[in-house]
Amino acid sequence: MSSGHHLNTPTSIPQGRLFSFGAIADVQYADFDNRQNFQKTKWRYYRNSINLLSEAILFWNKRDQRVSFVLQLGDIVDGVNRRTKASQSALNETVAVLDKLSAPCYHTVGNHDLYNFTRTELAHSKLFSLTPDKVLQQDTNCSQIEMNGADQWWETNRFYYSFEPAPGYKFIALDSYDISMLGHGGHHNADFIKAEKFLQSNRPQGNDELNSAEGMHGIERRFVKYNGGVGKKQLQWLHQELQSAAENGQRVVVFGHVPLFPSSADDHTICWNYADVLGVMHQFDCIVMYLCGHDHPGGFSTDSHGIHHYTFPAVVEALSDSNAFGTFDVYSDRMELEGMGDVPSKVVHFLKKD
Repeated sequence: MSSGHHLNTPTSIPQGRLFSFGAIADVQYADFDNRQNFQKTKWRYYRNSINLLSEAILFWNKRDQRVSFVLQLGDIVDGVNRRTKASQSALNETVAVLDKLSAPCYHTVGNHDLYNFTRTELAHSKLFSLTPDKVLQQDTNCSQIEMNGADQWWETNRFYYSFEPAPGYKFIALDSYDISMLGHGGHHNADFIKAEKFLQSNRPQGNDELNSAEGMHGIERRFVKYNGGVGKKQLQWLHQELQSAAENGQRVVVFGHVPLFPSSADDHTICWNYADVLGVMHQFDCIVMYLCGHDHPGGFSTDSHGIHHYTFPAVVEALSDSNAFGTFDVYSDRMELEGMGDVPSKVVHFLKKD
């Protein structure tokens, strides 16, 4: 990679480092000509995004402090693939690149993924290739799901899970589109109808374009079709996961596709019921950070409970001589982010527990 990929690298030496992990968001690959975003403010470089993904993987594979795993924060392929009937070939190309990673990669679902595939199709895709046995080893509460056969876990189409990469740490993946009009395969699906009613009930009359926030102001602009929400069952599961982590003295990193904290992203990209999710998270003091994508410029903010919210910039909008990914080095009192390209480097300190 060229030197232009580097920003401010943390200066502390890796002595005392517990483990490292990578993060990347919104690759949105497509074999499609460059074009501007909906707002006509940024260009999207669809074909080049897979090259930047390859460079990120090469960096992680060669890094002196090797990563234990990578978080892929959603939207691995772009919705334009659906219109060009290239969804499967685009996914195959990105998975072939991801397969070169020498560490595990944990995925979350984004809206563009659901433009291309139904939830069932994604659950059985090469992207979500964790077997039930492997997930069971990582997810302490997965045993609560009835498993009558080897494929029963995937039959639930559940994209939230947890894993423990190192002693004293738990990572929790949220499904930001648990409540959504996307990925249900048709207008007659009960989950689609329920999400559509919820969305329309929170929007002003007269604006029938559900992907438009026209006529809406502030945080109410989040009620658009390309966002989603977290259901009651998932919220209950999240509470159980966090309670278990708190009882075991673990630090927790939560990740998903859609931002949860309004100060960390533009209002029109925030989770529909973000207050419900934060309401659960704020009951516990074990959460270090929430990582996500979705809002392409990216952002960072710390909420009143000391949780750091980091929205990763989009790979698809990074220039060819840049990139947009990061590597976290985890220490006992902090995380040091080595940012590349559009991702700024940062040191985030853990709150001292009472």
